[in-house]
Amino acid sequence: MPYCSHCGNDKSFASSIFPPASETANAPSYGLLASFNEDETIKNMECQGADLDDAQAAFEEPVRYFNTCPVCGSDNIKWNYKQDFH
Repeated sequence: MPYCSHCGNDKSFASSIFPPASETANAPSYGLLASFNEDETIKNMECQGADLDDAQAAFEEPVRYFNTCPVCGSDNIKWNYKQDFH
């Protein structure tokens, strides 16, 4: 599964491509957020600003779309990290 090389988050990732649906104080920070299984497939996805076609594209190519850590804001996301250690 992907991980953030800055803070170590390996739970959920956001897409900086899609802005949030609203810019109010309580709005989510990202327009598309997903959590991943260990095989790097998407476990679940929250669409707060992306439409269904965009969400489908992100589902099909997560490496291309999920490029931001929602925990620390870093864009230094690594994929296939478990393979890097073997």
